[in-house]
Amino acid sequence: MNGPLKQGKPAVDLVIVDLDGTIIHPYKQADISPRVIQAIAAVQAAGIPVTIATGRTLEYVRAHIRGLDVTLPVVTAQGAVMGDPVTGEVLQETDLPMAEARRMAAWIDARNPVAALYFSNRDGSMRIVKNRDGHLLDFEQYAMGLPSAMLPRLAQALPDASSHPPIKIMLLNDPATEEDYGIQLKQAFEPALTIIRTHPILVEATAAGVDKGQGVRDLCARIGVDPARVMAIGDSDNDIPMLEAVGFAVAMGNASPGVLAVSDWVAPHVDDDGAAVALETWIG
Repeated sequence: MNGPLKQGKPAVDLVIVDLDGTIIHPYKQADISPRVIQAIAAVQAAGIPVTIATGRTLEYVRAHIRGLDVTLPVVTAQGAVMGDPVTGEVLQETDLPMAEARRMAAWIDARNPVAALYFSNRDGSMRIVKNRDGHLLDFEQYAMGLPSAMLPRLAQALPDASSHPPIKIMLLNDPATEEDYGIQLKQAFEPALTIIRTHPILVEATAAGVDKGQGVRDLCARIGVDPARVMAIGDSDNDIPMLEAVGFAVAMGNASPGVLAVSDWVAPHVDDDGAAVALETWIG
């Protein structure tokens, strides 16, 4: 816990919300509900800005929050990219170190899980190199039209030290039916990389120290907000660093046990507009 449940409403100068599992259903991929849109608008009308922190790409975020009037920078790609949601300008970007990216690509090639490298085009857009098809990797590609290439061996995408390194690496892995690659990757690559399970069957790698928590701290420094006066809402393990970085942490009713453990309050399930309930309860 970040602290005891607040008596009365917390002092909040900024609200940061996750997307998938928080204001967008993680499987249905439906639009943001009218109640959530209305709750966010009410918070903004009260003079408290709202922004996004997500593992998704900047392109994906811009397409899915057009109705929210978010103008502050958004934290994307697990904290690896901070961008302007209005213009698409990249404000901050952190690649994996090339040596570690090549080492992880070789690790993946030796085991052959479905995996992809995400490369920044340095203009807010991304391209993907994947080793084969996998529906969770394909969704973002097809939904956003991300260019992709297929290489059975991902190391072929990083032939030498002069190659352009990826922003993040993602692989499909269901520990209920196969070895837990999340644990193995942590043992093999941390602290040189940040390894986190972002979904029950997804594991992602970013540069050392790059996660949503650091992304939120960088955002707060950029706009002059004390993280202790930030309210954040999330549901998955990749939200834990963000929730630990802020003053008031809200878990969704569908949150992972790890998220529940670090949160100050639990909102209803995403199906029940839990994010809206949280905003109405603590700020409205």
